[in-house]
Amino acid sequence: MLQMGQWSVLLLLSLTSIVHSQSCKWLHPKQEYLNSQILKAFNETTFVFQFTVRETDEICQEHRSDLSNTESLYNVSQVEAGVLIVREVLNETMRFYMKHHESMGCKQQAWERFQQLLYYQIHQLEACIPKASENHLIKETISEEFNLLEKIVLGKDNSACVWDFIHSETRRNLQQVLQLSSRLRRQRLLQRPQ
Repeated sequence: MLQMGQWSVLLLLSLTSIVHSQSCKWLHPKQEYLNSQILKAFNETTFVFQFTVRETDEICQEHRSDLSNTESLYNVSQVEAGVLIVREVLNETMRFYMKHHESMGCKQQAWERFQQLLYYQIHQLEACIPKASENHLIKETISEEFNLLEKIVLGKDNSACVWDFIHSETRRNLQQVLQLSSRLRRQRLLQRPQ
């Protein structure tokens, strides 16, 4: 009789073969261009607010401690976990910005381009995820961070500092996700039989 740990290893191995045997376009090296386009489109949504240094210190500094530390989440080496993390961050980013892009002063054309790129990437990721591989811990961790961002928005007036903080946190998450994507693509290339 197999013990629980052995079942986990067998499940992980079977999921690995499912993802690698699929035609997962998200893992193709050509997708690196899409990474750069997503970040470029996000940066173009940027808004400009005027605020004083004192306001920045008083309001923004307090939020740094509000967010949970998700850095370890991005250190996964299994493709399945990486796909789930990338999809969840992109989904949560989409959800948050759909709700707040107008009040954040995002440029409409840039927002629409960013939204299209996220939809495209999420669609590609869906083809890479076997139905049985959902991970509720990953979902909860990422959702919790975006819920904290939501609380920050609802808890303060819509000051420039708050929106700047939200925008920089989103950029940090996107950069982490895109770095994870690149790392998993390189890892897959190295593992391919020659």
